[in-house]
Amino acid sequence: MLGWLLVNHETLAEPSIQTIIALIDKMGVNIRTVDVSEVQVMCEPGESQHCFIGGEAVDIPDFSLSAFFGGNNYHSKAVVKMLESLNVLCVNSSESLNNTADKLLTFQKLGAANQGFLFPKTVLMTPKTSPAFIASELGLPCVVKVMHGSKGKGVVLIKTEKELENILDLYAAMNFDDHILIQECIAASKGRDMRIMLSGGKFSTAYIRDNGDNFKSNLSQGGDLQFITPPPAVVEIAEQAAAVLDIYFGSIDFLFGENDTYYICEANSMTGLTYSKDALSNSQSNPLLLTLKNIMAEAQKRKMK
Repeated sequence: MLGWLLVNHETLAEPSIQTIIALIDKMGVNIRTVDVSEVQVMCEPGESQHCFIGGEAVDIPDFSLSAFFGGNNYHSKAVVKMLESLNVLCVNSSESLNNTADKLLTFQKLGAANQGFLFPKTVLMTPKTSPAFIASELGLPCVVKVMHGSKGKGVVLIKTEKELENILDLYAAMNFDDHILIQECIAASKGRDMRIMLSGGKFSTAYIRDNGDNFKSNLSQGGDLQFITPPPAVVEIAEQAAAVLDIYFGSIDFLFGENDTYYICEANSMTGLTYSKDALSNSQSNPLLLTLKNIMAEAQKRKMK
């Protein structure tokens, strides 16, 4: 069995990537670390016999695990699509990578599923967006965030129409490479959220991130972590959302609403693992360990067909 760990060379040194590599080494499995930018995307008639890395013909892997943090671009997703066309088991799928990289698409998919998912009301900012419209439809304060941000970067809390007007003026005057979303603020959840980790699309472990008076809960922004046993209803919602978004290995993040309600605030198909409990142990609740074992077993079944 041959696997690929698809990485982005620019983020290879990040602790989460090193955690994955360390666990692979500990398990002694045949998984090659591959810079996704070095993979040549090629389509040809008939049955392909090889893939190409840096111009060198190599064996087609049986499975791949995407961990190219910060590199979820057209080429990297095309690599995953190519591997899928070669019957390679890809975790996560190209569909999942699309569904979670675009935060607006995440909510559109969840809304279209008609399964009663709660999530903050969200508006795509344009030069025509008016502060009065946002104040009327979303209320103030509201949250402004870049479409493809991570680790709490590019997220600000807007308290007044004047602040919002300044943001809108800045957006209209500049040529941003990313889109910007404006979201309803779930005030009861200030500085806190709950992350449900998933393996095989099913609950693995969970924790609460708490950053006190800072409205951002991200650990990279100074938040603290506490592992919990989540309410069964939240686990059910997370697994249903994972099915809609085609997440095999990843996480669903929740904000705390009033009266024991929970709002999905983000879905991740390449989630950080630095703070996962027992990330290098044989714990049955370790989502990465479970995922590696599961995908190798599934890839073996495919190979035997």
